[in-house]
Amino acid sequence: MSPPPTPKALPTPSPSTTPIPPTTAHNFPPVQSGGSLLVAYQVRSKPVLVIGGGAVAAGRILSLLNADAHVHLVCPLSGCNAEVLHRIRTCPSSSLTHHDSEYAPSFIHSLSPTLVLTAIDDPRVSSEIYTLCHSLRIPVNVADVPPECDFYFGSVHRDGPLQVMVSTNGNGPKLANIVRRQIAKELPDNLGEAITRVGVLRKRLRKIATSQEEGPKRMEWMSRVCEEWSLADLCQMAEPEMEALLDGFREGRVPTLREIRGTPEEEEEEEEEEEAFDGSFGWF
Repeated sequence: MSPPPTPKALPTPSPSTTPIPPTTAHNFPPVQSGGSLLVAYQVRSKPVLVIGGGAVAAGRILSLLNADAHVHLVCPLSGCNAEVLHRIRTCPSSSLTHHDSEYAPSFIHSLSPTLVLTAIDDPRVSSEIYTLCHSLRIPVNVADVPPECDFYFGSVHRDGPLQVMVSTNGNGPKLANIVRRQIAKELPDNLGEAITRVGVLRKRLRKIATSQEEGPKRMEWMSRVCEEWSLADLCQMAEPEMEALLDGFREGRVPTLREIRGTPEEEEEEEEEEEAFDGSFGWF
């Protein structure tokens, strides 16, 4: 039997020598170093290891359950607070598995978790977990120790599908909470429902314009809807308005809410002024 062929060596990367053409625009956003990459990380059905059973662990567990992760909780039952005990009792095993034990490295090796979150009071053990996770290339968060965190947890406002996160990059968690509450106060109460309706509108639109070639047209039209309709309008979008909007797509336009409802422009403006005066919408 002939020996297997020797793999070809990959070329060594080198900096490009192609001249960079000059630019004339000066409105590009500046680089602001020192930030974090804020992403909506999908952990649905993925194993995530949480070590600890106190208040911080309880918050981590809730965030993970909201994201539909499969939480593996390692903590003696005697060390779990009331909220963690509630999750253990009420969550199905497909969402949360409790390991009534002290932490051991074998949990990380056997579970191969997507993420590891530790919220314990032992700095030495926490550092050992951090070191092991790094050797296995598993992202890890050590509570209250920013240098041993590959990612941070921000303060999150949740309204149905809407999630708004405020992060101070580990500098001031309490301040992040204050900023988040201030932002939430400025948003209408039913904005999450409006976003859900926009999602339904997108799905219906895909059934009307099914071909791949119509993809850019769908995206451009949906962008116009979100830009030309105010948040107040979107919050009022019910079934009749949705059907009228879809008729507008067929005609290549975005009808306004007052056009759909047959409301005279002057009357609509008067209604908007009244709503602004009584403060019923938080963004005025």
